Amino acid sequence: MISVAEQTIDFYLKNFKTPQIEDLNITDNSLIEWNWSLFVTIYKSGEIRWASWNIKEIKNTIAEEIIENTIQAISKDSRFKPVKLNETKDLKIRIDFIKKRTILQDKEILEIDPTKQWVLAIKKDYSKMAVILANINPSLLVWEDLLTILEEKFNTKWFKEEDYILYKIETQVYDNFDIK
Repeated sequence: MISVAEQTIDFYLKNFKTPQIEDLNITDNSLIEWNWSLFVTIYKSGEIRWASWNIKEIKNTIAEEIIENTIQAISKDSRFKPVKLNETKDLKIRIDFIKKRTILQDKEILEIDPTKQWVLAIKKDYSKMAVILANINPSLLVWEDLLTILEEKFNTKWFKEEDYILYKIETQVYDNFDIK
């Protein structure tokens, strides 16, 4: 998975277009035989710099999802300037492959372990949405920490569960953090 994201970044920045599956060296057949939703996070100097995701499968294959989310992250994440070719050497990539998503019922947010599960919160009027990845921040240890971050993301003093649609999301994480 990480190789597909790395190849996508390289191809996109060198050719100024989105690669097709045939343009990449994909050795894992499951990436072109299955589809699933995922989250791509790209780090520079140890900090999140770009991210893109979808909660529902959009493309036909996992590889296409990785390609799409990687391109969206490096070129369209409005929080950051698009990545440049000379920045790619030190990038680290994390892909959260979504294994299970469950809508939370009343008070189930209290059972979330933010070191293992992440949360998607959507305001019921669909005006705002926030995602908090598992293990994304070392200070995110218990559900109370999660509420503090949700209050920050939604710019509210009190996070009222009844105003949101909440999902608990379990993922399998792939990254290249240890690769030099």
